[in-house]
Amino acid sequence: MYLHLQIAASMREFMKTNTHIYKVLLTLLFSVIFFVPNAEAHVKWFTDGSFADRPLQLGEVMEGRFFYTLFTICLITVVFGVWLDSKISKSPWYLKVDGWLEGRKNYATIVLRVAAAMVLILSWQSNAMIVPTIPIPKQFEWIGWFQFVLAFCLLIPRLVPIGGLGIILIWVIGNITLHPFHMLDYLMFAGVGFYLASTSIKQGKFKEFGLVVLYITVGFSLCWVALEKFVYPNWSLFLIKEHPKLAMGLNFDFFLKSIGFVEFGLGFLLLVCLLQRPLAIIITIVFFITSSVFGKVEIIGHTMIHGALIVFLLEGPGKYYLQLRDRFKNIFKRMTFTAVNFILLFSVLAIGYSNLAQAKYDKKQELLSKNPDNLKGQIELAGYPKDEVPSVWMDIKPDMKEGYNIHFITTNFKFAPENVSTMHVMGQGTINLYVNGERIARVYDEWYHVNLDPGVYEIMATLNSNELTEYTIRGKPISSSESITVD
Repeated sequence: MYLHLQIAASMREFMKTNTHIYKVLLTLLFSVIFFVPNAEAHVKWFTDGSFADRPLQLGEVMEGRFFYTLFTICLITVVFGVWLDSKISKSPWYLKVDGWLEGRKNYATIVLRVAAAMVLILSWQSNAMIVPTIPIPKQFEWIGWFQFVLAFCLLIPRLVPIGGLGIILIWVIGNITLHPFHMLDYLMFAGVGFYLASTSIKQGKFKEFGLVVLYITVGFSLCWVALEKFVYPNWSLFLIKEHPKLAMGLNFDFFLKSIGFVEFGLGFLLLVCLLQRPLAIIITIVFFITSSVFGKVEIIGHTMIHGALIVFLLEGPGKYYLQLRDRFKNIFKRMTFTAVNFILLFSVLAIGYSNLAQAKYDKKQELLSKNPDNLKGQIELAGYPKDEVPSVWMDIKPDMKEGYNIHFITTNFKFAPENVSTMHVMGQGTINLYVNGERIARVYDEWYHVNLDPGVYEIMATLNSNELTEYTIRGKPISSSESITVD
């Protein structure tokens, strides 16, 4: 009862002293609650990629056609950015903008509270946790309403730290129920929670450290997500093919790696924070420009990061990063420090990401080999280099006497009837032959004869492993189909 009275008193106090802020928060929250069903279909990943896809190994990533050229360009650009920032930060127009933003840094916490509340409401409405693309596990069904309560905690200044700690708790549960490799994409949510939890502290190291943690976690998330464009290129290639104008007429591979290095470079600069408010302006502009292509999908998916970037604009580098920058007053030392750490960070994270991705893939394959039913009897080949993926094509010709002869022409595939029902060996197996959706035969070599009555038929062949499970690409069987009419 005492807690209820305390909350009510806090609400009244907040409404009296912050009426305009309260209205904004409440309007945004209820707008999300009532209008989010219209956007629900947009809240999803842009591709159907999966961590069960085969990741490229580090050697495959680094032997790419454009890798070293783009790596060098990115390194030079980042180092040049440090020099450029030192020049811009002394210009009169920037000092005027910097002073204007400095006078409004008290709004930083409010901005992040609004962003976090919106994300929590979206997740509650989508029966997901943290982001609408992570479903709530059955054993943690209470998380949905817990997020709803946390969103309203962010309305009350005294309860904001509870909201922050609650966000951290949900992120930790995600690590337990899913996998840390997956949740590292969302490390920034732990940083947001820590920043919000530190808001109740009026002064001291812990409060200042909250901003540092936010910088580090958002920067790490950008770097980590950037690496998927190198290790899982098919995910982004799928997106580019759906929206070819994104590539601006450039070679898809070149464009994809360029975007990966841009994201990694921006994330790195947030991590070291040797640039000041101009960096936050640049990143914010980049993220909002992409909204012109994806609209609601992009905005909803990046609500939290937009909020964090506005915090960086308002807060600036903060006390600890200013101390770090003051140690490198010599611009050439600062540029050298940046270059060395960029190379080290990219190397460490690339090795870590590649190894974790391969370990996750190997675990999936081991599970499949022991019990194919666990993955619905499929061997998923998305992510494999194109020149290694099996394929099949049918050449169907009338027989001189009766019926039809089917010639199965395959690549990267070997018929192995002697190994049927044994362990899976990549590129070995048999073919299942279907006529009008009904399987009529298991085929053990490249020729097969079939007799058909008059009519129209859809003939389909699918590739199967030694374990009699289908080879698939993103859940779709690797197959060939032909329609024939028998007179």
